Amino acid sequence: MKSLLFSFEDLSVKDKAAKEAMKYFSRAGANVVQQDVSTAVKRNSGVSYREMTLTFADSQKVVLRIKQTGDIFQVLLNNKLLPIKNQDDHVAAITEIVKAMDSGRSKFQKLLAAAKVRPPAGIRTAAPKMEQVLIGKRDALKAAIAEVRAEIATYTGALAT
Repeated sequence: MKSLLFSFEDLSVKDKAAKEAMKYFSRAGANVVQQDVSTAVKRNSGVSYREMTLTFADSQKVVLRIKQTGDIFQVLLNNKLLPIKNQDDHVAAITEIVKAMDSGRSKFQKLLAAAKVRPPAGIRTAAPKMEQVLIGKRDALKAAIAEVRAEIATYTGALAT
């Protein structure tokens, strides 16, 4: 089996190896909906690498850390390191990654559903201001109704006399 060799210097989503990786993932049953390649070179354990992030239809993320030689250094599944048994056979490795995604899908979905998302600090809701505006309108209407009732009372008092 021909292994996938990425071009470290020209690594992008349009790279031939990146397109083949997406094709192998879709054949294994995991549809890639977004693909991103970082431009920054990072260093970990004495190895320089670049990251290719693949986001799948169920929101799971796989990060492929690619060394300068063009092969995959590490695989992260949902920000957790995933050991791969078949490092030399990339098709078998991709199948292994997809199996790990399938086995952890229900746990990932539960964590995703339980996560609470707070709006950014600069965003505020209009509810408190709307409440104050509506209370002001209500009080103005009550005052107008009281004035009309008082005017009606003066007219009915004038008619009665």
